[in-house]
Amino acid sequence: MSNTPVRARTSVFFLIPLGALTGMALALLNYQQRFASAVEPGGETRFILWTLIGGAVLGGSFACPASVAAFLSAGAGRSARFCAIAAGLALAVCWLLYAGVSSGTAPMALLLPAAVLTTAAGAVFIWLTARRNRA
Repeated sequence: MSNTPVRARTSVFFLIPLGALTGMALALLNYQQRFASAVEPGGETRFILWTLIGGAVLGGSFACPASVAAFLSAGAGRSARFCAIAAGLALAVCWLLYAGVSSGTAPMALLLPAAVLTTAAGAVFIWLTARRNRA
């Protein structure tokens, strides 16, 4: 990783739709693990639709502060590594808040790997995006 400053580019905001897609995938996984057998016949379509919408909103809302942190870091002339760390920290804080709010209702066995993998993937995405936009 280089310490060369990067230009602020809006391409870091592509993390938001990626976060929404990831949120949808995680929401469907959660649905399959916890709720699929409890949903009444005929209600699956509506339940899955709201699961996808909720996952997209939650994933996008996690990715938003990470993208803003990376954009502001790049705008301040920081390195791609710094931008990735800032985005990763923003994602980690979002996951910690989510874990605190949903304690007792979320399956912690799935929550920790999801948090680690999505935080790492988001930081790598920002690093790759910021690295291509060197000054």
